[in-house]
Amino acid sequence: MPLFKKRFNSRSYPVIAVLTVLCILWFNAVAGAESITYRGVIEDTIHASAALKVKEQDVKIAHASYRQVFAGLYPELTLAGRLERYENLDKDTQDIQSVNSEVVGGESSWRSLAYLSGQYEISSWYKKRYEASYYQKLRDAALFDCTTESKKLAKDMTDLFGRLAEGKVRLKYGEQIVKALQDLVDLRNQALAGGEASQEEVVKAESDLESARKEQATLMKAFRENLDALNSYTAKTFTATDEFEILTAETDGEVAEPAAHQIEDTPELKARRKELEALQLKAKSTFNNYLPDVSMYGRYDYYGSDTDNMDNALKDIRESGYNAGILISLPIFDGGARKWERVKTSEEIKKQEESIKATIEERKRELRTAYTGYTELSRALRHYRKLAEQYEKLRVISGKAAVLGQRGRADLLELEKDYLQIVRDMRVTETTLGVYQKRLAIESDYGSFMREFYGNWSCQY
Repeated sequence: MPLFKKRFNSRSYPVIAVLTVLCILWFNAVAGAESITYRGVIEDTIHASAALKVKEQDVKIAHASYRQVFAGLYPELTLAGRLERYENLDKDTQDIQSVNSEVVGGESSWRSLAYLSGQYEISSWYKKRYEASYYQKLRDAALFDCTTESKKLAKDMTDLFGRLAEGKVRLKYGEQIVKALQDLVDLRNQALAGGEASQEEVVKAESDLESARKEQATLMKAFRENLDALNSYTAKTFTATDEFEILTAETDGEVAEPAAHQIEDTPELKARRKELEALQLKAKSTFNNYLPDVSMYGRYDYYGSDTDNMDNALKDIRESGYNAGILISLPIFDGGARKWERVKTSEEIKKQEESIKATIEERKRELRTAYTGYTELSRALRHYRKLAEQYEKLRVISGKAAVLGQRGRADLLELEKDYLQIVRDMRVTETTLGVYQKRLAIESDYGSFMREFYGNWSCQY
């Protein structure tokens, strides 16, 4: 017994060593391959997108423009001062004279002047108020444009991620199909050598194998191109060995048709409507330009002077006068500038109304495309599943027939190839259905879609 145990252990050492090495290599391969998730791709893309950062800065610029114009609704206060040396070059003037508290006569002197003035445009309430609201609406439109850019990125990355996930599935099943066809070619060659198969059967099997290999090469080319695009969007480096999350639909049943309010809630349409509201306010402001400008003003003056000493000119500064009043101004003729400004604004409003109609039609097409694609793929997936079930039954029946000697191994390999193709198409359809479900969620309710990634994230100012 000890001798048997010793011999057993000595023979098992190489086997254990080989298994250990294989396990280490497998664990290293698994650890080296990164799992690429849909959520991670969307987040990385939005964080890395320079185009989105440009839109975010546009929002901040629009907010600054609004605040700049809104500042015109406040009164303007000015504090000014001056200290200077004055010398009269007219030697005939001996007596010091002044006009409006300023020395205009005498030989020379130091003088200081300070004043506080204020002005308030009363007409701002029916002119600048609408202009400020115009810029406020433009800022709101910039916010929705920023959201539109993030939505565009989400759609592009959803399509790209779907293509990569589908490509990974096709490549995986393609390898199994190539292996089955390679086994079939080997079997046909053996049968040809034994006189049990014709040259035509061998050539056909080899042609099918080459066709499958060519398809694999085409798939790998498209996969690597899409992978390079993903690396560019996310500013990361993914490789062909990384695994992709399989997008599957939460449910492959019927979904409700898109409603009209879903189109109204899209950021693209909201941006265009804000722009229309802005132009309507601009038209109101342009019309009010025909009204007079009315402003209140006031000024309080301080004055000091000394013929010899600069310090005394500052120390002796004193109240010298004030004035206040109301200014009314109404341009009589401006060459038609205000008239043509109104005409231009009116045409801009008409253009914007047509732009809204075009946006509505575009959103309808996008939403209908996503809905129709999801619905039709759901039906196709049910057929694929039934077909896969039928082929699974055929595999069981053919396997039993092969045991009884009624079916050959070549027939089993042919059936295996067809089965793998059906399963491959079914898995691809499941992935595509998941992509269409994401697209439908993006088009119908983008706010809820983004909250899954950022909570209440939105472009800020």
